[in-house]
Amino acid sequence: MKAIIGMVFTAALLAGCNTVVTPTPLLTMENRGTGPALRLGVWRFEMTDACDVDETKPLGDWPQCANGLMLKDGGVAGYYDRAAGSAEWKMAPLIFAPGTPGIIEAQVNFGGDIKTDATPYAYAAARTTRSDDQGRITAIVVWPVLCGPPPPGANAGLTKHLLRGLTAKPDDPVCTTSSVQALREAAKASESWAEKTVKAHWVRDGGP
Repeated sequence: MKAIIGMVFTAALLAGCNTVVTPTPLLTMENRGTGPALRLGVWRFEMTDACDVDETKPLGDWPQCANGLMLKDGGVAGYYDRAAGSAEWKMAPLIFAPGTPGIIEAQVNFGGDIKTDATPYAYAAARTTRSDDQGRITAIVVWPVLCGPPPPGANAGLTKHLLRGLTAKPDDPVCTTSSVQALREAAKASESWAEKTVKAHWVRDGGP
């Protein structure tokens, strides 16, 4: 799986199988509500400890391993797409719905055995670990929203026990839902099943 919004949903975070996806956005700006919001500006998602980066430099000068993006108001994020070899600035939808845990919604491109008719939306849960003096979230821990407990095996597919409110087609390695409540319940349950969590922190205000 390759994330459209930079590195928030990388293959290291979401293996693709056994994750909740929807063909259209399940969350909207209305789901942001009045709860704590991610602080706007430059963020770094710490996918690896072995990354030497000077966070004071412009985002375009960060190495790819730094996994930086810029959160903007209006439910969008900016990032440098280096897939073609040169850094190209792009914008894509990103919705954060606060809660316990919060939920991040982003579009993804699936690869491998996962076939979709359109570019679907995938979901990650976010637990707040730090906030500023205005209540804005400045650090989170992120994990994928799963369909249920992973089945045994290194390359296992869809869970054998779908969580309530989730559905899947026969032989499909992912599940879906039309219920925000079911998505929230799955997000909460998934933390204990996640093989990997990712830390992310706000770096600074302003542009890239």
